[in-house]
Amino acid sequence: MFPLTPKQLVIWRLRRRGLRQSEIAREIGALRQEVNRAVLAIDSKVERTLIEIAHMNKLNILHVDPVNGILEAYSPSYKIPVVISFSEANGVQTWYLYEGRCGECERANRCREMLIAEAREREVDLTEEDLKAAPTHLAKKIFARYLRIGGNYLGQEKSC
Repeated sequence: MFPLTPKQLVIWRLRRRGLRQSEIAREIGALRQEVNRAVLAIDSKVERTLIEIAHMNKLNILHVDPVNGILEAYSPSYKIPVVISFSEANGVQTWYLYEGRCGECERANRCREMLIAEAREREVDLTEEDLKAAPTHLAKKIFARYLRIGGNYLGQEKSC
């Protein structure tokens, strides 16, 4: 699921890198007003998509950050925190943050690859040790900067 058009994706990417609307307009050869309208549409699409995924997963929404493509939620069924992310690398993904058994999971390597791509896109520096770590620890490192009330449960994260 990819809610943005290619042009909107370019604007979203530049904005996430910290460019102001006037800088984005110069970069893509558009009027600032066009970029402003696009940003409003982008935020709306990303937010709606993240919320829709949260509702599909029966999650309690705690915070939505459409600029960074992050929704922080809680699963009342599993009693664990959840992050829904939107990125170019992975589209929309749901990460259940609990201490699990990544070593026993057949998808651990795929989760690790996806999280490494997520870290690159979000410009999160990873050490050599991080690159070998369980997806649980990668998710904690990558998403910690976005979580508003996550301090209470970050030590219990899991992504597989």
